[in-house]
Amino acid sequence: MNTTEIQDNAQQILAVTLLVTLISVAGIALPYPILAPLFSEASSPLTQFMQLPPELLLGIVLGIYPLGIIIGSSFIGALSDHLGRKRVLSLTLLGSALGYGLTGLAAASGNFLLFCLARLLTGICEGNIAIARAIATDLHPKIDKLRSFSLISAMGYGGYLLGPLVGGQLAFAGTEVVFYLAALACLICTLLSHGLLPKALDARVQHADKGSSLVLLQDAQLRRFFLLYLLLTLGVNIYYEFYPLWLVQQQDFSAVGISWATVFLTSCMIATSLMFNPKLQRRLSQAQAGLLGMLLFSLALAMLPVSGPLSFLLCFALMGMGIAIYNGFLPAYISTAYEHRAQGQLMGMLVTIFCVGNLLAAIIGSLLSLLAVQWALLVGAITVLLACMVFFHGHFKAGLWQAKAAMAQETALPGH
Repeated sequence: MNTTEIQDNAQQILAVTLLVTLISVAGIALPYPILAPLFSEASSPLTQFMQLPPELLLGIVLGIYPLGIIIGSSFIGALSDHLGRKRVLSLTLLGSALGYGLTGLAAASGNFLLFCLARLLTGICEGNIAIARAIATDLHPKIDKLRSFSLISAMGYGGYLLGPLVGGQLAFAGTEVVFYLAALACLICTLLSHGLLPKALDARVQHADKGSSLVLLQDAQLRRFFLLYLLLTLGVNIYYEFYPLWLVQQQDFSAVGISWATVFLTSCMIATSLMFNPKLQRRLSQAQAGLLGMLLFSLALAMLPVSGPLSFLLCFALMGMGIAIYNGFLPAYISTAYEHRAQGQLMGMLVTIFCVGNLLAAIIGSLLSLLAVQWALLVGAITVLLACMVFFHGHFKAGLWQAKAAMAQETALPGH
């Protein structure tokens, strides 16, 4: 990889990556406000498949998408190490556009099987989330990787803000319209990636390991980190996937109301990433800040099931802060500790673990929601707390990661 050309054009590359992230994630998040009301009301032909309970059908729809991302992220990040970031990113964005278009056709025809297959295809292609993070590591040291991660996270949150807002407002026009708009958003991202990213990003990464990101599981210390990341993402994804159902059942929210609640949540994430994380970087190590974010999210989620019509907004604000903090510091922590690894492969593994948690969250959450959605949220809080305990024991108490993460600790200090 021509590192000199990449470093010289670091600002332009980061700007394009941020724009692609914003539009792409907005496309991903467009359907979020419409799925829970759609399956809760059971008025669409999509909810009548084989006479199964709508809650289970919702769980299938929620689970099939992250299953695709698990498949995609296990090889797309590593593939970008070998074939080039730009080439793989552009091709997968085009595949996402095709997947959303097919999803819109399935929604219009009421074909549940096609709907699920299209969501699977879309998920496979959107394993390209790992490439944006890998590009962020390529720009270091010209642009500090913690700053890059925070900005990419902020753009992702912006997409989660913009997407549900637009999706909720367009729900009245029909489910298929929302998916067609998501397809258009991904097509725009394809053109931006192909036209604006430099060819230097198509060079092969030197010393890249062969195989998928799963080969990283051979490293015992990485396995420990991935265990805590799995517990963390399981709890967070239970929240992401079932707070709309909680809002519908407990707060009597519509699709528009869910979209505005999501706007509030993601606004807190963006503000934290841009304004609070830089201050934390000067005061705490990456490990300390990551643990703080995880604890904040866990405690706020535990309070959500018993919160009222207004107090739930405080829980949302605290959870948004927690997510933004750990999302800004944990990837930078593991990237610095293992900077000798191919970063596409490493970031791909993080996305894979996130989506395994997403899939497990869909299964566990849908089963618990048959009893009460509050149980799903409480279990989510408990799993994140378990992740905090694993991290505390592994890094702070037993020192399992301290040697590997010594550089990560140093870069968090002022002057580095």
